[in-house]
Amino acid sequence: MGINLKFGHKILLGACVIVMAVFLSFSLFNDHRQQASTREALHRNLQATGQLLGANLDSWLAGRILLIEGAAETIAADPTPQTISAILSQDIITKTFIASYVGLEDSRFFIHPERVMPDGYDVRQRAWYKDAARSLEPELTEPYIGAGTDYLIMTQAAPIKVDGKAVGVLGASLSLEQLAKIINAVDLNGIGYAFLVSDDGKILVHPDNTRVTKTLAQAFPEGPPSINSALNEVQENGRTRIVTFTPINGLPSLHWSIGLSVDKDKAYAVLHAFRASALVATLIAMLVTVGLLGLLINALMRPLRSMGSAMQSIADGEGDLTQRLHSLSRDEFGMMAGGFNRFVERIQQSIREVLASSVQLTQLAAQVSQASNASLKSSDTQAALTHNVATAINELGAAAQEIARSAAHASSRASDTRDQTQEGQSVVQRSISAMSQLSSQVDNTRQDIESLNEKTLKIGCILDVIKGISDQTNLLALNAAIEAARAGDAGRGFAVVSDEVRTLAHRTQQSAQEIHSMIEELQAGAGSAVSAMLESQRHSDDNVTTARLAGERLNRVLMGIGEIDEINLSVATATEEQTSVVDNLDRDISHINDLNQEMVGNLQSTLQACTELENQSRRLQQMVNTFKI
Repeated sequence: MGINLKFGHKILLGACVIVMAVFLSFSLFNDHRQQASTREALHRNLQATGQLLGANLDSWLAGRILLIEGAAETIAADPTPQTISAILSQDIITKTFIASYVGLEDSRFFIHPERVMPDGYDVRQRAWYKDAARSLEPELTEPYIGAGTDYLIMTQAAPIKVDGKAVGVLGASLSLEQLAKIINAVDLNGIGYAFLVSDDGKILVHPDNTRVTKTLAQAFPEGPPSINSALNEVQENGRTRIVTFTPINGLPSLHWSIGLSVDKDKAYAVLHAFRASALVATLIAMLVTVGLLGLLINALMRPLRSMGSAMQSIADGEGDLTQRLHSLSRDEFGMMAGGFNRFVERIQQSIREVLASSVQLTQLAAQVSQASNASLKSSDTQAALTHNVATAINELGAAAQEIARSAAHASSRASDTRDQTQEGQSVVQRSISAMSQLSSQVDNTRQDIESLNEKTLKIGCILDVIKGISDQTNLLALNAAIEAARAGDAGRGFAVVSDEVRTLAHRTQQSAQEIHSMIEELQAGAGSAVSAMLESQRHSDDNVTTARLAGERLNRVLMGIGEIDEINLSVATATEEQTSVVDNLDRDISHINDLNQEMVGNLQSTLQACTELENQSRRLQQMVNTFKI
């Protein structure tokens, strides 16, 4: 089940997410920069330390090489045994080197301190002698563990040159203990150590003597570092260490590198402290920012809450169209309030017009009902008169038969017959007058119904205007929803308001559609009533014509009776003609009576339609009265 959040809460939540994302991104970016900066600074410091240490080692070895070269040049100037022994026994030589020795090309060998060399020892076959004699340059051998010692030593050799040719080689054995002291003195601020490796990866100097002479692969079994200036991460005793190498330049025939190893956690301790401080600062900044955003959003949402409350009152109330949204701002909220007020005002005006038209429609329906009732009463009177005419004609027929049976009696009754004929003519004239009046009333009723039909058409036009306004409002609400969707999270308030406006427009459109349906029913009823009235008028005109025809025939009867008085001899013939005329009158009167009955039925249908029209008008008025205008 979804959580129903208010629009302001949604904006605040979205703003919080954005702020968190921004601060988190900034923190991650800053952390990445700090990490890169720390790593770069560490790299620079390690390289500087390695270069400085390499320069010290190079200077230390270079000084001893110069010492050997100077001694070799002295011997070359006087390569006698006395000079060689004096050089080898000098204090600076004996204090600097473990042993010093000279081999000549004639296989003579001198060493200090003196020792007995094994039989068959040929100095010219030693590697240090061959290398120096061949290159005519000072040479350094790879370190090795000397006989009877547990530490590494190395040999420095310099050629004894006479006339550009090597006549011998001066060599000296140098202990690496002093070199190890120099290297092990580097503690890197307590976070690491330095060591010395050869180009083949063999460790020459290390604070841990157990690793001396081992390869890097043996010292770091989980993954040896590469001998280069990059920062290599390796595992040592369960901890991650950063190892880098700096080559020592200037060493003759050797390619050594200074290795620097630091504990990674200690090296990045400053970064860890910075991360903790940055996290605390980020949390504080986020809380302050979210608090300020909450206050700002609450202030900005106050007009929207007021508009939402007013619109809810309009939507949930009794259709109070007098409600107006008050907004003094000129932003989107102000434009929305103004548009809503204009829409409600147009709806209010349209409902007023519909109410006025419904009142007129009710009055017209009442008038039509009254006219229909009057027409029914006139029809009843016409029926009574027609019945009287029929009775008189029957009596006239009986009199004619009586005249036929007795001519003498016919003469005496001619006067009575004339009187009855005149009375019949008077009745026919009254019938003609009544039917003419009925026809006039039917025509008036038809005109009233046509006027009513025109009113309903006008109401239909007004409803079309209301439907057009509703459609336009719905389109405006849809456009507002689209604009709100484009605005993203900041436009969700507009989407809610546009949905409320669209709901109200939909309700208005439904009410207008219901009223339009009723108007169509009224128009259909009015059309049926007009058709019925036209049919009634046609029948009434037929009745008038028939009644006039009856009057004319009564005149003929009267003339016939006069002729009976004048020509008694033709009584029989006149009586037969009178009988025929009476029969025709009887049929005509019967036809008039049938037409009258049909007209009564039509008038009753008209009255029923008018009653239904009046009911529908009242219902329309009740629906319109549900709106407060």
